[in-house]
Amino acid sequence: MRAAIYARVGKPDQAAVRYQAETLTGQIRSMWGDRTEIDIYIDNGVSGLRTDRPGLQKLLQNAGTYNGVFVYNIGRLSRLVPDVAGLVRQLKGLGTELYAPDRSMVEVAEEIMKAVSNIST
Repeated sequence: MRAAIYARVGKPDQAAVRYQAETLTGQIRSMWGDRTEIDIYIDNGVSGLRTDRPGLQKLLQNAGTYNGVFVYNIGRLSRLVPDVAGLVRQLKGLGTELYAPDRSMVEVAEEIMKAVSNIST
């Protein structure tokens, strides 16, 4: 199994990035075992309102090689619901599952749909 971790914080904070990576590494090991290869992609001090983040772009280039991409929470992936939906669609198209703690891609998609349905027009 191969997994990718994507960690992001808006303000530079090495401890917060390390905490996200360590927490997700533990989750991956408990789900898939100690032999799982894990790559970590980081954007430290980069806004979640943009998708042109270096770590995220590098992850997306390699995403099809992973069984799963893990984020600490959906807000780490993006702060904008349409961007999250697009990124989830892109990962799914590459055959890669997205996980947030205790959530599968299906649950993440349901969370996105719920958020979208609560937006007033």
